[in-house]
Amino acid sequence: MTSDLNGSLSMESNRKNIDYYSLHGIWGAYASFVLGRMERGAGVVVGDVRPPERGLFVGYRVGAGETCLLPFSSGRKYGLGVTAYLSGESFQNIDEHYKKARRFNPEEIERQIYFSGEEWRAKSMRFRIYSFFGEVPDPAIVSLASARSAYRPSILLELSFDNSDGKEAMTGLFGMQGIRRPLSDSTNGALLGMASNDCFGFGIRPAADVEEVMDWSVINATFNCSRPLCRLASEGGLRFKIPAHSKAKYIIALGVYRDGIITSGRRAFAYYSNLFKDLEDVIENALDQAEESLCKAQRLDDMLESSGLSEDRCFLIAQAAHSYVANTELLRTEAGEPVFIVSEGEYQMMNTLDLVIDQAFWEARFSPWTLRNELESLEEYSSYEDSYGLAFAHDQGVDNCFAPRGRSVYEMPGLTGCFSFMSYEETLNWTISACIYSNLAEDWKWALQKRKVLSSCLESLIARDENGDGIMDRDSDRCEGGAEITTYDSLDISLGQARNNLYLAVKAWSAFVCLEAIFKRIDGKETYESRTAAKAANLAASTIAANMLEPDGFIPAIIESENRSRIIPAIEGLVYPKFCGVPEAIAIDGPYRELVCALKRHLENVLVPGLCIDSSSGGWKLSSTSNNTWLSKIFLNQYVAEHILGICDDRVSRDAIHASWLKTGSADFAATDQVDSMSGKDLGSRLYPRLVTSILWLGSIPRQTKA
Repeated sequence: MTSDLNGSLSMESNRKNIDYYSLHGIWGAYASFVLGRMERGAGVVVGDVRPPERGLFVGYRVGAGETCLLPFSSGRKYGLGVTAYLSGESFQNIDEHYKKARRFNPEEIERQIYFSGEEWRAKSMRFRIYSFFGEVPDPAIVSLASARSAYRPSILLELSFDNSDGKEAMTGLFGMQGIRRPLSDSTNGALLGMASNDCFGFGIRPAADVEEVMDWSVINATFNCSRPLCRLASEGGLRFKIPAHSKAKYIIALGVYRDGIITSGRRAFAYYSNLFKDLEDVIENALDQAEESLCKAQRLDDMLESSGLSEDRCFLIAQAAHSYVANTELLRTEAGEPVFIVSEGEYQMMNTLDLVIDQAFWEARFSPWTLRNELESLEEYSSYEDSYGLAFAHDQGVDNCFAPRGRSVYEMPGLTGCFSFMSYEETLNWTISACIYSNLAEDWKWALQKRKVLSSCLESLIARDENGDGIMDRDSDRCEGGAEITTYDSLDISLGQARNNLYLAVKAWSAFVCLEAIFKRIDGKETYESRTAAKAANLAASTIAANMLEPDGFIPAIIESENRSRIIPAIEGLVYPKFCGVPEAIAIDGPYRELVCALKRHLENVLVPGLCIDSSSGGWKLSSTSNNTWLSKIFLNQYVAEHILGICDDRVSRDAIHASWLKTGSADFAATDQVDSMSGKDLGSRLYPRLVTSILWLGSIPRQTKA
């Protein structure tokens, strides 16, 4: 794929399905630059991931010709207009200047999603966004200069204009609604740009061909007049002058900034506020280090493009990456300790533990210390004791409001469906995530420090197995007469009920296998804990395999009843031993061959149209009895099918269908997890971070040694 302005992107499909949102997250800032839906809102959001209801203006005009814009606005005015001061008329009027301008139609636009960002091309203009820059170092081991670079809350925008064939000067525009002040006012002209108070802004270094523009209509002010800056208005931007027979390229830094305490429950600052004095400092530093940032972005793009993955898989990885980054937040406590948070998309729950385990593969590759930080925070603030032992809460709060110790904002007693407790699964999740971190980061010192809590997890998991078959069948007393659920809370009983659930049974087997291995590693020998874990793993494996139904060759989703639902996530637990240093456990001819062969046979018999392949779309259904299917889990189970069970035929390769779900049915919500398997229509978990399970497609995750 070429990036030359005069060339064209090589894939014809880039001209299709370009009308969907992407979140270009700013790592650790819980902020993003959102755009992509035609004639809808676009711009910057801070402390949220929902697309803004504002206009973004990117375009140009040659001479006195027509104004041409990318369609990044709804055409509605934002904030008070001049009529509110002169006649008292409503300010919610139509933006006539935007309506009169020619918006490029989809046939004229090429859009390409990259690992580092994305690019839009239309006629004589190219607009590139660089928002993801790869690995993030541990705050404990970086210098001040490196910290400013690593945690700087900014992204880069590259705007190129080609007026080579023009006989008159070209005027370019980058602007948006919702701004309040020009940056030249606060920097004595060292920066040109616009800001929304001190919350977000964009800027560029001064040049003879760049001007600030601020007026009631930034479009009108840019192309039709040369009035002084109207500082009362809420639209502003940068105007560029490109002479005839020339080209120009501009690098714009977009940054965010929040000062002071920004949380409740546990008081904390934005981590970057200790490194930068204000928004202007962020933008200046981003411009100073733009070349280095662009090199990092190029390396990421090269890595993905050279991976050999299909275009659809590359898109799915990149789209997921941007949504994950948008949900990240690095905080600093009053005591100076870093606290890493991943918020849960539209729900805004913090460090949801059943997402932590799925995002662990991503973090192990790009920031293993963040996984360690989450695990330690969950242990200290989100663990509790019920009548069976140690357990973990579902989340740590919502919308920067931390929950009380040992509690979540999600879980409530007396329920049997959504909002009930997930005590068993969250204990599995913490346990397995700790094993993943220890092995992939080779941080055995940390694992030894956590030996006591790992032992408590083992005891607790076994205590929840009443009949000694290795499978959970006791609900936590916190349910108070209700019943525990799984992460698949919004599905039917096939995946929603925790008790005697096949999905959880295999996950429990995996946890026991991983615990056996980690105890042997940190103890240097076989111990009571390793023997106990091995016994539990064997019990679970035997129970699961023994429940194969003949002659159909599948294991029912709920083992305790007459339930006959077929589920794909029966195989999900097979992924963890590979990344916890026990690959032999999942070998077809290994010590658990009976279980692995049974699960392979199960998958082959459920992965058919009408059961777990949707008869309408051809996409994967996680359960034969529910159309609510989750893309993050599809990706994870695809990896197991291909790389562990060796099933690589067209039953698995449904990526074009799954990619189309994000570009069509769920186009309003970027990386949407829960979709209708018939159409891809969003059903929940919108603007989500969890789809980064797709990182598994990039191959074995390298071990990163803790410094």
